Amino acid sequence: MSTLHVALGGQNFTFEAPRVVTIGRDPGSDIVLRGPSVSRRHGELRSDGSGWVFVDVGSSSGTWQGPVRVSEVRLSGRTALRFGSTDGEELVLTPAAAAPRPAVPVPGGFPPPGLAQTVLPGAGPVGGGPAPGPGLLVRTPTGPRRFPPGSVVRIGRDPAGEVVVDDPSVSRLHGVIEGRPNGWWYVDRSTAGTYVDEDKIVTRKVEEPTTFMLGHPTAGVELEVVPVVAAGAAQKSLARTKRRRTATSFVVALGLIVAAAGLAVGLVAFNGGDDDKGTGPTVGEGLTDAELDRAKLASVLVVAVDPSGQPLYTGSGTIISSDGLILTNAHVGKPSAPGQYPPAQDPAGLLIALTSEKDDSPAAASYSAEAIVADGVLDLAVLKITGDAQGDPIEDGDLDLPQPIELADSDELRTGDEITALGFPAVAHVASDDGLDRALTVTRGVVSTFLKEAAVESSRAWIDSDIRIGSGNSGGASIDEDGRLVGINTAVVTEATVGQSGEGGAFTGGSARIRPANLAAKIIDIAKDGGDPDYVSPYYEEMPDPPADPMGTASAGGAGWSVDGVSDCATPSTLQNPQRLSGVSLPGTVFAHFRVIGLSDGTEFTVEVYSPEDELIGSLEGRWTLGDDEVCAVVGIDLPAGLTGANAVLVVGESQVPNPVVFE
Repeated sequence: MSTLHVALGGQNFTFEAPRVVTIGRDPGSDIVLRGPSVSRRHGELRSDGSGWVFVDVGSSSGTWQGPVRVSEVRLSGRTALRFGSTDGEELVLTPAAAAPRPAVPVPGGFPPPGLAQTVLPGAGPVGGGPAPGPGLLVRTPTGPRRFPPGSVVRIGRDPAGEVVVDDPSVSRLHGVIEGRPNGWWYVDRSTAGTYVDEDKIVTRKVEEPTTFMLGHPTAGVELEVVPVVAAGAAQKSLARTKRRRTATSFVVALGLIVAAAGLAVGLVAFNGGDDDKGTGPTVGEGLTDAELDRAKLASVLVVAVDPSGQPLYTGSGTIISSDGLILTNAHVGKPSAPGQYPPAQDPAGLLIALTSEKDDSPAAASYSAEAIVADGVLDLAVLKITGDAQGDPIEDGDLDLPQPIELADSDELRTGDEITALGFPAVAHVASDDGLDRALTVTRGVVSTFLKEAAVESSRAWIDSDIRIGSGNSGGASIDEDGRLVGINTAVVTEATVGQSGEGGAFTGGSARIRPANLAAKIIDIAKDGGDPDYVSPYYEEMPDPPADPMGTASAGGAGWSVDGVSDCATPSTLQNPQRLSGVSLPGTVFAHFRVIGLSDGTEFTVEVYSPEDELIGSLEGRWTLGDDEVCAVVGIDLPAGLTGANAVLVVGESQVPNPVVFE
């Protein structure tokens, strides 16, 4: 067992592996910091089997080791870190041999005792063992995982989860798949949402293979969940699917017969009576094969990687100069740019894969690049190729790049004009082994309308189109009928993203949002002059405030457990000093108590219950109805036999309030 000693001012903490230690301004953190530049969830200390590692989890003001801002530090000896600035609060971290865990006072104290108790609103007691059922197969970009019946599968960025998805659009605990008595259920736990067929879902029973999009209806991370039923049942399901497909094909065939005469006439005029390529329009009105091929070759796959070179996520981009400038989205190239919400940490590196001249061949990494200027509000960035695929420096004269694409005047676009989108969407490559082995895709649509944006002084802040784009298309080009870049593919809006058929109405498909090329002119000029990594969008000050933290100014703390549900919340319980409770008989119901101050009615919350081994036992959801006064809330929890303790975690937004207990 590995032990870590932490010193904060006059306070001392001791933690033992395996566990994750949370650090931040949130009062529910294991180590609470008070500095004004400290984020609510600032960092974590993780034990990974070979020692302790500090990880900054996307703080706004950063973590500092001396004069250097760090995102991850492996602790090999005494290490001093400061939070929020170079002169912020200091933690001294010292890994050591295992030692007895001392009782440590809660940082910042605890509210006075003596509150009257009330019952936490929810869906009844947590727990109750799931009945046996089918197994589960989960397919992710990194490969498939199998789970036995009755498992609890945590999905998110947290490395302690069963399925780890390291993507900035995914929450630390994004969702949970639970084996319940009546089958498998997916439960969303995220801030950005989970989507099925472009609809946002909170819970979904999984009775057949289902694809979930994490963080965005079309541009999120794809997760395929498959209940593993007996072979006979699977054959019957496939037979039904085949019959449905046959019926659909028959209907389509009837439609083709009706349209056949008109189609034949169109083909004669379209092909011109010969097989020559590049001599006339072959894609849209005026777009020739040669123009399309030039745009294809100028398109690149952008792969974001971590410090070890492992892929984190992908996007698209377009070569706009012979010296290696690439236009893309900020959320692809520089997700930390001011104006990006939610802000995310920049990747350690960016690899650039050039497009193959063969349509069915995947792009191959050829260069490395860095973001030299980004506008976070417009979600645009310009990258500069700086090295080869191994990161070794390369001179501009040694670049072997295809011809750059020409930029169009996007103000000349009119509704009804045809545009063509290029990029590397994951939706077109769901069968890929690693999710990165992608060939370029091309889709077509028309300009539907032009849209405004609150912070942008333009009546054409967005080109709205019916064109099909998806995850991985971000940053790729949309071209006009002359093969020029007229917009940057950025996002998709669906019914689920505009209020459940409310003010936005109901869509039958996605509505693509494309940033007009003219709005990229300023950062392109800056990039041609050498770039400006500290550039801030001129629209940044006009941005509306981000969504409020559901926790707001409220605070909460774990207030111990009881065997009878009676408590005045006078017994604080923390991960450093968990409550010890006697008289517990399992299986049975035990009660967790939380002291909560200032939480508004209607606020959504979740209570998650973990075993001492940090395995999720069960959870419940509810809405707060106890008012914003100081209250002592209680929830009954059904626990199975064999547990030596438990940890009930109250989750409100991104805030997590632990309440551990050890049974004696």
